[in-house]
Formats: sequence, C-alpha cells, structure tokens
Amino acid sequence: MMNESAENSLWPLAEVHPTAIVGDGVELSPGVRIGPWCSIKGPASIGPGTVLMERVSVGPWVVMGRNNIVHMGAVIGHAPQDLSYHGEETWTHIGSDNEIREYVTIHRGSRSGLRTVIGDHNLLMGLSHVAHDVEIGNRVILANGALLAGHVHVGDQAFVSGGVLVHQFVRIGRLALLRGGSRTSRDVPPFCIMDGTHTVRSLNRVGLKRAGVSAEERASLKRAFRILFGHRRMEKEALIRLETDSSPLVRELVRFIRDSKRGVCHGTGSLPDIDTEMGVDYD
Repeated sequence: MMNESAENSLWPLAEVHPTAIVGDGVELSPGVRIGPWCSIKGPASIGPGTVLMERVSVGPWVVMGRNNIVHMGAVIGHAPQDLSYHGEETWTHIGSDNEIREYVTIHRGSRSGLRTVIGDHNLLMGLSHVAHDVEIGNRVILANGALLAGHVHVGDQAFVSGGVLVHQFVRIGRLALLRGGSRTSRDVPPFCIMDGTHTVRSLNRVGLKRAGVSAEERASLKRAFRILFGHRRMEKEALIRLETDSSPLVRELVRFIRDSKRGVCHGTGSLPDIDTEMGVDYD
C-alpha cells in the first residue's frame, strides 16, 4: 500500500516517505526512516533506527535489526538465483549496525528452513553480492564488487577485497584477508592473506595486531604458517605436529583445516613475509 503521510500510517513512530510502498505484514519499529520510492514486501520486520535511503527493495521474509543504514538501490531478501527455488518461504536475517552500500544484492535462502544471515557491524560496499544461504559473521568487510556464491560462510573480521570471486560452499576463516581480484574454490584459512587462485601468501599480521592479538600469539601463528604453507602441498605430519600446540589460535587454525570438506588454499612453495617485503615491521 502507498503511505500518504507519516502521521496517518500504521507506524506513527516511523518516518515513511509518501512515495514508499510498504506491504501488508511489514513491521516498522520506532525510529525507522524509509526514503523515497522504497519497496518493502511483507512479512518483514525493520528494527529501531534503521534507515533505508531511496529506491531500496526489501522482502519478503526479511528481518533486520537495529541501526542499519541501507544506501540507494540495494536489494535485500530477493529470490535466490537458484533454478530449484520455486517461491517457498525462506528468510534473510540481518543483524544490527550494518552499512549496506549502493546496489548491494542480498538474496534469501534457497530451501524451506534455510536462510541468509548477516551479523553485526559489517560493511558491504557498492555492488557486492551475497547469494542465497550465505552466512556472514561480525565486523566483516566486503569491498566493491566482491561476489559470494551460495552457502559461503565468512568468519568474523574477514576482509574480502574488491572484485574477489568466492565459489559456493567455501568457508572463509576469521581475520582472513582476500586480496583484490583473487578467487577461491577452496576454504580460506583463518588469519591468512590470500591472493591469486586460492593461494596463501602470508600471515595477516596487520589484521591480527589491529584485532588485539598478542605478539606472542602472532609469533606462534607465523611458525605454524611456515610449517603448513611453506610448501606447495600440505603434509599430514604438519597438522599432527600442530594439533597439540600451546597456542589456542594455532589449534583453531588446525581445526579449521581438519573440518574442511573442499580442501584449503595451498601455499606457494615459499612463504615470504609480506610486511618485511614492504619494508614495514609491525611487531
């Protein structure tokens, strides 16, 4: 239905532009602002303080938390690009304090009982794509044009750079950094820098330091990375050797690799220290 004014709408504490179309079954919390020419299909729920700028398309079956900012032309909760999908009820859940920039596309789940999930404090830059059944953690950045295929899992504080291509069902570990223009059809280990075609180049030392990881833990991870990724092919003995390491982050890295169903990114045959090459010492 078309809202003629905020005063006579069903949401007296929300600000809805007269040109916005808000369907039946939509719940708008106090402090929500809906801009010109937006379209929201019900059922859907928009949390307090969330702002939709002009021409945003939402729903149906979308739940959004508090204080999200959605920029012009973004599409949230549209039908998945999956030929087996036939209109069944599937959901998109978006947390709080996210910023979703211009023309981002986020598609809902592809099967009954499945959903696309985005956590809190994430930044999705312009033209990035989140396909059906993707799960994104907290404080993740998707840069411009990053493309996540269906069923991808992205760990907390990961950084997916511009133009990165991620194959369906891939897992990206927390605090991983995928360099611009790279691509992967394998799981990306936590704490790494990846580029090219699923190739581990280095430990993400800068990201770890900014996340408050101690110098001791960073040194333990650096030793583990050289053991695991200093060769083109990962040796089983390397995993066994590190499973009982005293560092909880090293053990987390080993568990991630053990749990992989697609296989993980490979090393280069040598593992130079990226930061030293750049003439910068972050320790």
